[in-house]
Amino acid sequence: MSALRGGINGIDSLERLAMGDSPIHRLHPAVKLATTIAYVLVVLSFPSQNVSGLMSFIFYPAIVMPLADVSYRLLLARLAAALPFSIFGGVGNLILLRDTAFVAGPFSVTVGMLSFVSIMQKTLLSVLAVLILVATTPFADITRQLTRLGMPNIICLQFVMTYRYLSALISEAYSMFTAYKLRSPNTRMIKMKDMGSFLGQLVLRSFDRGENIYQAMKCRGFLGIYHGQATAAPIFLDVAYSIIFLSVLFTLRFFNLSLFLGGLVK
Repeated sequence: MSALRGGINGIDSLERLAMGDSPIHRLHPAVKLATTIAYVLVVLSFPSQNVSGLMSFIFYPAIVMPLADVSYRLLLARLAAALPFSIFGGVGNLILLRDTAFVAGPFSVTVGMLSFVSIMQKTLLSVLAVLILVATTPFADITRQLTRLGMPNIICLQFVMTYRYLSALISEAYSMFTAYKLRSPNTRMIKMKDMGSFLGQLVLRSFDRGENIYQAMKCRGFLGIYHGQATAAPIFLDVAYSIIFLSVLFTLRFFNLSLFLGGLVK
């Protein structure tokens, strides 16, 4: 029950963060979307064993999160949901890629170890970048810019509907779980024998809730087309931010700052 309530609170907290008034919040949505996409693509473009090169890209969350006044705790909690998938994907490399990459003292570092660390780095950096975008930009602004980039209207509409009413689905499950607990006060979780009927009822109630929402939208003139409000054009600060960010981004892509700093320490 606490997990369901935490899911609702997590969505609401990101919504509240996106309505902030920091320098990052005031940037044009198109600028934030474009720089986030560029950041993720550059991070993913690194070879699977280039661990040192990826270390420099922590600059983005380290600088932007304090400027945006975004809670580290909140974003790291959302980030934790993506880690199990990366761990499962990286464990296979640990087992299969056993060739020695280099020897550090008495330890032998294999190719699989480097690949595992690289996968974890890419996951952490990419997911953090997307979470920062969501935490500093209203979701309607993000989908509006996606339509301008040529994404089909139906896909943007699905994004908006899924994001907007995910909390309604979680709330429905929370209400059902509360009713179940009242009927079985001595049980902490749903029994396996009741899980099938619980999930079936949740699906049926979700259909009913969705139909009610759809009828309410039709009464308000919804025609199946996603319309976004017009936004102001980017200003000088937006352009300057883009130029500086992309310059740093592509410089770090082709210049390994971590190895350079390591050489200076020696």
